[in-house]
Amino acid sequence: MKRRDLIATGCISLTTASSGCLNLPLRENEDKPWVDVSVVAENIRVGFDTEQLFEVFIHPSNLMGRQLPDENQEHHIRIDVSTLEQYGVNMEDLSVETTQGKYGLGPSDAYNNNVDSVDITDGVIELLILTSEDVSETDPIALKLTGYQFTNVEPVTEIQYDVQSPEDHVEITHGTFGGPQSGSKCGFTRSTDGEFTLVDPQLLSPTLCPSPIDAYRGSHQNLDIEWLTPEADEVVIKIDISVLDKYGTIGESVIEPLNKRGPSNESRAVGATLDSLSIDEGTISIKLVPGPGTNYASVSVRLSGMDLPVGDPVRDISYEMTIEGDVDETVETGSFDITNDPPDPNSDA
Repeated sequence: MKRRDLIATGCISLTTASSGCLNLPLRENEDKPWVDVSVVAENIRVGFDTEQLFEVFIHPSNLMGRQLPDENQEHHIRIDVSTLEQYGVNMEDLSVETTQGKYGLGPSDAYNNNVDSVDITDGVIELLILTSEDVSETDPIALKLTGYQFTNVEPVTEIQYDVQSPEDHVEITHGTFGGPQSGSKCGFTRSTDGEFTLVDPQLLSPTLCPSPIDAYRGSHQNLDIEWLTPEADEVVIKIDISVLDKYGTIGESVIEPLNKRGPSNESRAVGATLDSLSIDEGTISIKLVPGPGTNYASVSVRLSGMDLPVGDPVRDISYEMTIEGDVDETVETGSFDITNDPPDPNSDA
């Protein structure tokens, strides 16, 4: 039995004098250092992504994680990516190196200063992190895995790498960034619950993913068009939103490019350039110019300015979408709801 198990038993059996220990996280009461490490891997689009990014997060999980003795300032992490072999990846072709991350906290030039070494052998990444006695001072860590070529891939596959450490003072936790399930056609995001998604865009139909509309908070809506596989010099997308006329007015609506931080002059288009964007008589028109040789593209836009004075929520609304210039002109469209949900005046929030 490990020491932390013995301590848990002791806390339960002691009487009033020790009752306070039940109100604290278990490891707060341990007399040993302990750190949490999580590894978050980005999703992979087969034939489009040429590398996979890993963000490694290390932080104290109890107070002793800020008072590490010398012998616990080395942290060996093993990331087993050999599961990729079943999808046709040659393990001998894989390589790994440190890189600039996207999601970690801290200055952009502070990445990887605590990485002593990183290598890959037989599909297992060996990462050695050196920290000070206070592990919370560790700089962000990001790794880049390259060299994969996939065959025999399903349209959408959820994968979880096995992450371990041989050291008792390290515990591996599942990294998560929240958001939609990674395997969903709508919501291709960073991995959740330690999983990431392997997707072959050429096996998926173009998909329209609309966000819900909250009429009380401004009646705007994000529209993501995913899984485009262009076969022409341009891709023309038309989205009929006239169904909204049933619930209000869309005559003054505005359509704008959308980047990661909201409306802007720079579009969130991947694998293509947004050539034109307009709305006329209830139809949104989008023209994309694909990049040279691309086999995947997506674009996000924002619709705003509607007047939708709904009372009760309206559920499962769908737009009609057509596409020209794509390998698969059959499309799928997600549904959305319209709500009008003012805050409760009696709420303390």
